[in-house]
Amino acid sequence: MAEQEVIAEEAQLTDAKALVDLLKQVSLETDFVVAETLLSQKDMEIFLERHLASVNEICLVVRVGHELAGVLNISSTSSPQTNHIGDIFIAVQEKYWGYGLGSLLMEVALDWACHTPVIRRLELTVQARNSRAVHLYEKFGFKIEATKERGAKTKDGEFLDVYLMSRLID
Repeated sequence: MAEQEVIAEEAQLTDAKALVDLLKQVSLETDFVVAETLLSQKDMEIFLERHLASVNEICLVVRVGHELAGVLNISSTSSPQTNHIGDIFIAVQEKYWGYGLGSLLMEVALDWACHTPVIRRLELTVQARNSRAVHLYEKFGFKIEATKERGAKTKDGEFLDVYLMSRLID
């Protein structure tokens, strides 16, 4: 990758179309991301609007030059019993794999989580066969809590085991 400016920041409403396009692209590039349904631009705007107004949710993007290269989303609930738990989703375009963009997104997300007054646990599911992602999460202090057998399926119907991973936030 030629030298370009790399910026990780909170997604804005103006990023909605680029985010929809990014998620479509990523879902074509890899079967490590299991996207049930892709949002329309209008639904993405609503999604981003909700996250921008929330203290326990955030959507981060990473840009390489002017291109949206990846996303890390933390979603939560409004329930008082579980609003301290953030569920992580991360995706990076294949052409940017190996450049540390996932690590950059995780650093920014963990900094945010440590400074938010609500989030005290982050969790995610990851396909057991995705060793690169598992390594990334372990590098940032996530632990495998369980293996969910047949927790996902490929586009071809092959069953996959997934790990349930988490990290506590002090």
